[in-house]
Amino acid sequence: MMLESVIVKQLKTSEELEMVFALEQEIWQDTYTPMQQMLKEDADKTLLVGAYLEDKLIGFSYGDRTTEGILFSHLLGIKREYREIGVGELLKLKQKELADDLGYTKCQWMFEPLEARAAYLYFTKLRAYGTGYTENQKPEMGETSAIPTDHLVVEWNITDEDYLRWDAKIDELKEEATEIAPSSLTIVGLPVLDIEQQFDRDISYLKDAYTLAIPSNFIKVKIESPSLAEDWRYKTRTVFQTLFAQGYMIVCLTQTNEHISHYLFVKRALFAM
Repeated sequence: MMLESVIVKQLKTSEELEMVFALEQEIWQDTYTPMQQMLKEDADKTLLVGAYLEDKLIGFSYGDRTTEGILFSHLLGIKREYREIGVGELLKLKQKELADDLGYTKCQWMFEPLEARAAYLYFTKLRAYGTGYTENQKPEMGETSAIPTDHLVVEWNITDEDYLRWDAKIDELKEEATEIAPSSLTIVGLPVLDIEQQFDRDISYLKDAYTLAIPSNFIKVKIESPSLAEDWRYKTRTVFQTLFAQGYMIVCLTQTNEHISHYLFVKRALFAM
């Protein structure tokens, strides 16, 4: 298996950094914003991890060390042909291991809330959790700003000793979760969220768990129907903000089918969070 041949390690030398800069430019091209200056100025405060296959750099993850015991993981970049084999998971796990060695208690980052592939990696595979929502932010590298750029705030505990109980509780909550709003398909097969039928931001949500639909392929929606993509942004923003404000967090994403995936929101108190 190709993944077994991938070597992941911390990057420190000038030669390694030059390889990161080159890969960075290859991945993001027109939206490329080089990290050179930031890394040169704050080299002692950064944690950069790279993935190699046959001595070729195929991915990296960049983190910024803070003074509050939190490592902010700014950027995850992987060569296109290696994005479906688990390299991102290896990079994040190595970064977590190194952060633990350095005495950090938590990793944190932000990402596009409607990007199902990233959400599946972060929440379902890595067991991170979503705790907040920011709207109209400056786009991250590689993101477009055709619609408002919103981000989910993700937190990841460094020590994960109780994951078996966590997983069992999530499986239980999946079974009893209520869909917060129905979804459907347009005549051309694009997903639509129908929050007008069921969702009310002015009421108190009391159940232990709710699910929220998002497109399984948001990029396709943005390309084929920008207006529908914008509709998804505003409708889901309302749900995210409402449930976070009422004490819920995201703990996983289920890839329901090729059109729709579902976030699972649960009461933070259930996990002593």
